[in-house]
Amino acid sequence: MSSKLRVLCLHGYTQTAQKFRERTGPFRRSLKNDLDFYFITAPHAATEFDSGNAWWNRVPDSDPRRIWTEVQASLDLISRVVREEGPFDGILGFSQGAGMAAIAMAMLPEMRMGFAILVAGFMPDMKEFTSSIERSRISVPALVVVGEKDEIVPAIRGKLLAQEAFTQGSVTVLTHEGGHFLPCNAMWRTHYRDFLNNNK
Repeated sequence: MSSKLRVLCLHGYTQTAQKFRERTGPFRRSLKNDLDFYFITAPHAATEFDSGNAWWNRVPDSDPRRIWTEVQASLDLISRVVREEGPFDGILGFSQGAGMAAIAMAMLPEMRMGFAILVAGFMPDMKEFTSSIERSRISVPALVVVGEKDEIVPAIRGKLLAQEAFTQGSVTVLTHEGGHFLPCNAMWRTHYRDFLNNNK
């Protein structure tokens, strides 16, 4: 029986499972003895671009009801994957996938996993999610990683996710010097392993 921790992986906006897998190559190789990764593709086409998928789409003047309908479809997909392909020990989310991971952990009982790694994420501003958070914040141990020079999702948005969505003491926020990516140099590999060892 494998001693690796199984991780459900949620990609960013305009990505797919395959694209996210390719872009996390150094990260996966550095933790290949610790983690087993399972990537899934979001159920919606990314409407702002010509390729890739989305957990939800948002454009100016979007109907909040339509947006939440897309989120619900994504929640249904995640719930089905967890039931059919799980169990999973943790979740990895990047960019919009980090926001989707937070929504799933707040809204789905089966998403009370052992840990979460959320990179370049943000606090979703949908009332259904914020209402859930107001009733009960996420208590899953989380590592929130933000980029000091991230111009796509500024670091303050990731810090707000940590501050607003998680219980005090359950979340650690770490900042790297770069932009919109998952850092994976020697120092960061140590950070990830320390986090995982503390939450096995």
